[in-house]
Amino acid sequence: ATPDQATNQASSLESLSTDLYTDSKRFIYELLQNADDSAEPGNTVKVWIKIFGDSLVVAHSGREFSPRDIRGICNVNNGTKKEDSSKTGYKGIGFKSVFGQSDKVTIFTGNEYFRFDVSYPFDWIWDGTKEEWEAKSDREFVNPWQIIPIYTEVRVGILEPIDHYLNTINANVATIIKLSDKTDTLLALKELSEDVNMYLFLKSISSINFDIDNRKHIEIDRSESNLIVLKDGQSDQKKWLTSSITLDIPSVLKVALQDERNIPDKLLNAETIELTLAAKTGTDGIIKLSQNERRIYSYLPTEETKYSLPVLVNTSFLTNANREHLHADSKWNQWLFKSISVEIFKWISRLVETEYQYQAYKLIPDKIHIDELGTQFNKGRQEAIETVAFVREKPKALVKIKDSIIDFTFLSKKSFIGEKSIKLFIDSSEPTGKESTKVFIENTGFGHEFKALGASAFEWESLSKFVQSKGFINTHSIENNIELIKHLKYLSEIESVEYITVAQLKGLPFIWDHKGTLNAPYNIYFPTSNDANWNSKDSELSFLHQKLQDWLSLDLDTRAWLGKLGVVEKTDISFITKTIIPNAENYITE
Repeated sequence: ATPDQATNQASSLESLSTDLYTDSKRFIYELLQNADDSAEPGNTVKVWIKIFGDSLVVAHSGREFSPRDIRGICNVNNGTKKEDSSKTGYKGIGFKSVFGQSDKVTIFTGNEYFRFDVSYPFDWIWDGTKEEWEAKSDREFVNPWQIIPIYTEVRVGILEPIDHYLNTINANVATIIKLSDKTDTLLALKELSEDVNMYLFLKSISSINFDIDNRKHIEIDRSESNLIVLKDGQSDQKKWLTSSITLDIPSVLKVALQDERNIPDKLLNAETIELTLAAKTGTDGIIKLSQNERRIYSYLPTEETKYSLPVLVNTSFLTNANREHLHADSKWNQWLFKSISVEIFKWISRLVETEYQYQAYKLIPDKIHIDELGTQFNKGRQEAIETVAFVREKPKALVKIKDSIIDFTFLSKKSFIGEKSIKLFIDSSEPTGKESTKVFIENTGFGHEFKALGASAFEWESLSKFVQSKGFINTHSIENNIELIKHLKYLSEIESVEYITVAQLKGLPFIWDHKGTLNAPYNIYFPTSNDANWNSKDSELSFLHQKLQDWLSLDLDTRAWLGKLGVVEKTDISFITKTIIPNAENYITE
C-alpha cells in the first residue's frame, strides 16, 4: 500500500534470505524437499541438477505448480505445507533460501516460466516520485522483488538450451538460479553428490542426477521392507536397516505445547507422528556410526553433531528457521528425544530375533550428557532398560536386563558347576538375599554392556567367594571336584583368563581335603608313604582327599601341576616352609 511497507518487506526478505541461510548447501536442501513433497500419490519423483554457464537448474518430475503453490512461494509463512502432516516443511520460508544465492530466480512449471528478478523495472505506483520519497524518507527505495512473480516468455532471459533440456528430460517443474557465487555452489554440489546418506529419509525421490563438473547418478531403492539401498553409480551401494514407528502424541504434551511459541498448527493438531530409525549395514552386518556422521534428520540432515546416537533419526523435529539446529528447550523435541531412546531399545528387541541377532546390541545407546534433550533421552533410556525385554535368554526368549545373569566364566554351562549354585550365590549377594527369578542369558559378546545396564554378573573375580559359598559347597561332589581341578589347570595353561594363574590359584580354596572341606593348595599336603595317621579328622594339617590321591596316582601331569601350586608331600622341610613360616606368629612363642 505504501513505499515504506514495500521497502520494509524487501529488507526483511533480504535478511531472511542471507542471514538465516548461511550454508550454501541449505538452499539445495530446500529445493530437494520441495521436490520430495511434490510426488503424486503412488508415484516417485526424479530430480535433475545441472549447471548451464552461471545458472543452476534443479528440476523434478513431480506435480506441477497449482495457483495455490504460486501464492505460497510469493508469501511468507503461507506455504502449502502448513497444515499437511505428510509434508516435510511448515514454516513457509524455505524457498526464500534461494535468494541468498541469487538476484534472479526463474520457475518453470506447466511449460511456462515466471521469475523473481531484482533488476526488473517495477513501476512506481504511489504518489509523487521515487526520488521525492527517498529524499523525504532518507533511505533508498527497494521493491520486495523476492515475492513479486514476473511472467516470462521463453525468449526473454531464458537460455534456449535450458528450455530444450527441460523438455528432453520431461521435467514438470524446475528452478533456474543465476548464481552470484558459482565456485561456492559448485563445491556444495560436489559435496552433496558424494554424501549419498543425506538422501536416506526423503520420502518420494527415487533418483538424483548430478551434471556438474562430472556426472553422478544416485538411486534410492525402497522396494524392500525396512531396508533402504542408496546406489551411487553402478556398483557402490550403501544399505540401511530402517524402522518406522507411529508415535501417539500424549494429551498431556498437547496441553503443555499450548504455551510454546514455535510449534506449528499441523503438529499441534496431530494425533500421531512418524519416527524413523536407520542403522548402517555392511558385509559383516550392522556397523557402528562414525563420529562425523550427522545423526539428526528432519527429512534432510540438520547440522546437529553433539548428540551421539547409535542410529540415524528422522522425524518432525522443531528446528530453527534455517533447519540447521534443534530447539533444546522445546517440550516437543524433549518428548521426541525421550521417545527415541525407548524406540531404539524396542527396535533392538525386534532385531535380535532376525538374522542380525547379537549385532543388534551394537545399537545400545550411551547416555547423552548435554542440555535438556540429553536429559530426556537419558530418562527414556532408563525407562526402556527397566521395561523392555531385549536380552536373549536360553532357549531364545527375551528377558529384561533386571531379570538377567551374565556368566563371564562359562562355569554355569559346565556340568561340574551348573547354573543352580551360581544363581544361589548371586541371589545371596543381592540386597534382599532372597531367591529371584533371574535367568542366565546367552553369551553374546556384549556382557560388559549388559552389566553396565544393570544385569547381574558372575565373573572370575567372584570365584574365591563362590567356592566358599554354601550353595556351592552343599552341591559339590568329589567327582565334580576332579573336573573342576582339570578345568582350572586347562585355563591356567592356556593363559586366557587373567584371574586363573598359578599365583592366583595357590590361595583359591578349590580342592577337597581329607576333612571334607575345600581348601587352598598352599594349605594342603600329600601324605608320605610312611604316615599311617594322616587321614585323621583331628589332624592339625589338611591332606589331599583319598579319592583325589587315587586319581592323581594315574594322572601324574595334574599331580605335577598341583605341586606347582604348593600341594607337596608333608616333610619336615615342607612343614616349616608351608605351615610354620607363613604362620610364624602362631607357632613361635617365647
